[in-house]
Amino acid sequence: MASQNQVRSTGSGGAQSDPRAIISFHHVDLQYDDQKALADVTFAVANGEFVCLTGPSGAGKSSILRLIAMDAFPTKGQVIVRGMPASRMNRGRIPLLRREIGFVFQDFRLLEDRSVEDNVAFAQLVVGQPHRLIVQNVTRVLTQVGLYDKRHRLPRQLSGGEQQRVAIARAMVNSPKILLADEPTGNLDPATAQEIIDLLFRVNDAGTCVFFSTHDHEIVKTFGQRVLVIEGGRLRSDERRRAVDRRASLVDHMYRAPEGAAAPAARPARREPAHA
Repeated sequence: MASQNQVRSTGSGGAQSDPRAIISFHHVDLQYDDQKALADVTFAVANGEFVCLTGPSGAGKSSILRLIAMDAFPTKGQVIVRGMPASRMNRGRIPLLRREIGFVFQDFRLLEDRSVEDNVAFAQLVVGQPHRLIVQNVTRVLTQVGLYDKRHRLPRQLSGGEQQRVAIARAMVNSPKILLADEPTGNLDPATAQEIIDLLFRVNDAGTCVFFSTHDHEIVKTFGQRVLVIEGGRLRSDERRRAVDRRASLVDHMYRAPEGAAAPAARPARREPAHA
């Protein structure tokens, strides 16, 4: 049986009518010119869930993320995010919705000529936060991702994992209800990917719904508590597991010791969640 904070995605009206849903897709089609990107996709996500969206390249993962952000609109069906139906959205309301959503991308998308703190502060400037609150909020999120001591550095002075942590800090600085992470570990080695996954878990533990797109089967197998599989634009499965060991290690799982070699030391237990 699903836990109380999970939302059933089956049934003709479940995705649209469940009041606990923070994201709902109800028989959604999405057409790009002469190509159908999505066909009859129905699911619902509850506030505070951690969802893995997986499937091969071109399956429709990015299209689902675009619909959640209302960067695209369904050709057929209904998408509802934070109680806002796509069918009733106008240009003026979309920025209000996007203040509730944080975005993390595979290619980081940092401003190369700005410092770490300026990259994070930019998201606050866009929504018109006063300077005093910008300083407080940037300090808070950079401390949470472990980069406050590198706040004056430029992106090129950071490792790939550090750049992705800056991107997560930027996504979280406005305290969104939803974090959309589009292949955030795609360019990272397993050890660094583990750091990003751990950070996303801490974000989720603090109450943010994390919608995580990945084609990495090891991440899905190890950490996928709720897994949506999309293939050819159709939702092929929606699987929930009772429990996932968040202390598990991608490095350990991917490690293949030569014959006679010692296995790597066990990772220490993950720290307690940092609350916003």
